[in-house]
Amino acid sequence: MFADMAASEPLTEDVSPTAPAALREANERWLSEHLGRDFISLIAELDGRPVASAGLLWFAHPPGPYNPGGLEAYILNVYTRPEARRMGLARTLMERLVDESRAAGVRRIWLRASGEGRPLYEAMGFRAGDYLELAPE
Repeated sequence: MFADMAASEPLTEDVSPTAPAALREANERWLSEHLGRDFISLIAELDGRPVASAGLLWFAHPPGPYNPGGLEAYILNVYTRPEARRMGLARTLMERLVDESRAAGVRRIWLRASGEGRPLYEAMGFRAGDYLELAPE
């Protein structure tokens, strides 16, 4: 996934495709702290090989008029290996994450979309919002 991202989007100096071991180590450390607590990851297999994934990060946001419970879900790392695309795997994983979020009472589910993923998310009802982002310099 990260190699595909690096090929299509410029990376900052501190997240370089030339340092995969450091990125792997940082992710392993993060996962050990979050997996099963405030992060879940789904993996789809094809012939016993992992070919698609999607993650969901739960976090508490102050309650507001559009989300009185405060719990939000951020979907990330939705990825399908090129040879397994167009089989509905990403959609299936996304539907499971949305269902799980709704069952937990989440009213706000959000994500960042790549150009390739945007059509799927829009077909599922995701819409662009009014958030702005200050990018790193």
